[in-house]
Amino acid sequence: MQLFKKKKETKSERPVPSEDLRNLDDFLDRTSLDAIYPFSFEEFPDHIESGDNFIRVIAIVDYPKVQYGNWLSELKRKKGNITIVQFLEGSSSSKMVTHYNDTIKNKEAELLKTYDPLKQKRLQQQIDTANRQLDKYLENHSGYIYQYTYIYLQAQTRAILDDLTDSIQKTLIKLQMKAITPIKGMFQTFWSAMPIAENLLKDYTYKESNTEIASSMFSFDDAEILNLSARSDVEGINRDTNSLVAIDYLDKKHSLNQNMVVIGTSGVGKTTYMIQKILRYVAKGVKVFIVDPENEYSEIVSLLGGTVVHLSANAQTKINPLEIFSEDIADMADDIPVTMGLLLKDKIQRVKGFFQVLKPDLTQVEKAVIDTVLRRTYEAAGLFAATNIQTLTATDYPVLADVYVQLERLKQEDADRFGIVRDFYYILESYVHGSTTLFNGHTNIDITADLVSFDLKALQSEADVQAAAYLNTFSFLWDEITKNRHENIKLFVDEFHFLTLNPDAAQFFYQAFKRFRKYNAGAIAGTQQIQDVLDGTMTDGRNVGEAIIGNSYTKVFFGLDDKGVEDLTEKLRLAFSEKEKKLLARRKQGEALIIHGSQRAFMKVTLTEEELRLVDPEQYAERYQNDPSVCPDYEARIRMTPSELMEVHNFTYD
Repeated sequence: MQLFKKKKETKSERPVPSEDLRNLDDFLDRTSLDAIYPFSFEEFPDHIESGDNFIRVIAIVDYPKVQYGNWLSELKRKKGNITIVQFLEGSSSSKMVTHYNDTIKNKEAELLKTYDPLKQKRLQQQIDTANRQLDKYLENHSGYIYQYTYIYLQAQTRAILDDLTDSIQKTLIKLQMKAITPIKGMFQTFWSAMPIAENLLKDYTYKESNTEIASSMFSFDDAEILNLSARSDVEGINRDTNSLVAIDYLDKKHSLNQNMVVIGTSGVGKTTYMIQKILRYVAKGVKVFIVDPENEYSEIVSLLGGTVVHLSANAQTKINPLEIFSEDIADMADDIPVTMGLLLKDKIQRVKGFFQVLKPDLTQVEKAVIDTVLRRTYEAAGLFAATNIQTLTATDYPVLADVYVQLERLKQEDADRFGIVRDFYYILESYVHGSTTLFNGHTNIDITADLVSFDLKALQSEADVQAAAYLNTFSFLWDEITKNRHENIKLFVDEFHFLTLNPDAAQFFYQAFKRFRKYNAGAIAGTQQIQDVLDGTMTDGRNVGEAIIGNSYTKVFFGLDDKGVEDLTEKLRLAFSEKEKKLLARRKQGEALIIHGSQRAFMKVTLTEEELRLVDPEQYAERYQNDPSVCPDYEARIRMTPSELMEVHNFTYD
């Protein structure tokens, strides 16, 4: 940069201001000037007081070691007068490579001489960090820069400023950002945060970074839900940024659980979205179970070679509600030994919940009598004498007919107690000897396939039977999932409002739902009956909708009417912006608001060509086959270019 010295003007050469500019006070707005240039400016060791403003600037001196999409959103969404200021400067790649290479050599040498476990871990972390930086550079994924970040805080009182500072510090710790308040350097940090491109604390706040990590801090990342990895689920296209919406649900650091709720009125694309997710999980080799009350998934399951179990009033396929399928007990500490007695007590409680679906007005007194009847049923089958359920077969367990026999015995032996459960006795008779024998029999189902769907539509005309079949199927699948803590399994529970119709069923559904994370599994629960979900309660009186939706780290809302948005806002305390309310009210097919933790984005859900061919062959034919010019040519997409062919021909192994 070349500097030029300005020629000194003589008095005669100075321009004379026009008459109307001689007195500036006559036309300048002093109020605006005072707002821009405060009347006072006083520096303290850890803050600045300027007029009515209290100001503090925090300097960032260290950043997270791994980059992921939208990681800074929690800081950017903080309430308060907060400004994030960044400086980026180029760095010599050769110097950085030499630096990281020397770091690895020196730290590995130091590690060989160290026997202190804590110091060994710290050295290993430094080595791993340096290796990651070198890998990124050698793979041409990034270069190197110097990064500087300041956070400018402003408040009307010192107390508010201190509270805001504490809140910001907690968030920074959570985000793995190390921050300092430059004591006695507040003047320099203040001017570094001003838009004058002067960084006065470079020597104290610089941090070497690769360009990939630094890019994740840019403001355009704020509306993104983008955590790309080989395991990520691509959910759709962000309508605001036209980028992918992708989530790695197996990344426990950024996804609290794999549970999801999908809510939307009829015809807005909820089912298509869930079918798309099933297709992609099957393609990735993930085991998928589906509870399907409306028979909306049978066709695609059969097409993919899965198993469809059709459940009807007199189906030959049975799931015995009295059989114990798993040694896991909900909300029980892992260090407590599980005995057969505990398993039977837990099963009796669940069977009573199942019975309440058959008879919704089951009283507490009736449950007490049924408890005794169930104990006698299991005793008669010799199960209290058993020591391990692994040695038992399906035929060793009692069935509903055996419960009916015990009720007949009660009728003969204790007329008073029988009188309490008389109505239930006659209801059970219809399920044992009547027209609905779906639940009476030993379990004979085979779910060894990786894709299994349970079709309950044949029971649609019998709401109580369908709800009971739904609960019995969900309970069975939950036990199947708890047998395996390692395999990733997805359970699709469509129209889950059936499980919220009575408190006992709702309680079991919630207890299972919140514990999926423990078994490396995820539940995707969908419904278009949001009102039923919001009205349902559990045995402890809590709202089941609030519990289920609140426990889902990911929420997807397709089109909702004004009442649905109001109910979600009032009953579940979910906050929607005016823009989000308008977009939801449009109820445009294939558009949805996705909320993942504290992140949210409005996305467009579209099927790929192949997904469309599988899901809707008629629409596929109309869109592609009738117009050869747009018909997808998959071979052309994977055909190598001449330069790629040349590279293959010239490739040699070292």
